[in-house]
Amino acid sequence: MNTPPNTRRLWALLLLSMSLWACGDEDNGQGEVVVTVYGEDFIESGLNADDMADGWSVTFDRFVVTVGEVSVGGASIPAQAPIDISVQTDGAGHPIASVQVPAGAHTSSNFVITRVELSGAATKDGVTKAFDWTFDQEVRYSACETTTTVTDGQSATFQITVHADHFFYDSLVAEEPQVVFQALADADADNDGQITREELENTDIGRYDPGSAGDVNDLWGWLTAQNQTLGHVDGEGHCDFQALTN
Repeated sequence: MNTPPNTRRLWALLLLSMSLWACGDEDNGQGEVVVTVYGEDFIESGLNADDMADGWSVTFDRFVVTVGEVSVGGASIPAQAPIDISVQTDGAGHPIASVQVPAGAHTSSNFVITRVELSGAATKDGVTKAFDWTFDQEVRYSACETTTTVTDGQSATFQITVHADHFFYDSLVAEEPQVVFQALADADADNDGQITREELENTDIGRYDPGSAGDVNDLWGWLTAQNQTLGHVDGEGHCDFQALTN
């Protein structure tokens, strides 16, 4: 049976429109994602006594973070050089890399922090306790709660936000833990003003709440466990985390 000319023209127009729609859907262009690392005011300016529940204040001389592989928008960025995020950026964060990705809304992002080095001091009532700690613990952050929206020809930002105040939490499980320093200050057994790893390893966690983490028994283990929770995205966006090394 012959198809009427009008019907053939309608089918041709339909196929053409479907083809054009498909091409547009496959190619929305590309944009740039700039990856930054930011330590918030808690790292750049420190935690004052009002930020702490027990009246201590904390400042950082250095807070060096090494970022491993980052994945955003389907593109991977290799490990980056260590960066001191205690340096002031006025809220902008430190750019570490950029990558071209397809335009669109990207929700599947992850990253790795391989090393954290921090030094500084805490002060209360004329007493100062200094610290210089390194955590060579590789931690992967995935399923991060953020959307990176990229527009064709434009630039977007994916921020890795480091929450230093977690080191001073009194709980591993509470939704609103207190931020305190007294137990760490008391670990300075020889009272020389320097809180060392050895002293922390020899100090029980006391009243800190480890939840189900039954293997956290000393204060160095406590800080190591809190180190796993530092990584966030775009401010307060949470991520699942997994320690790849102890």
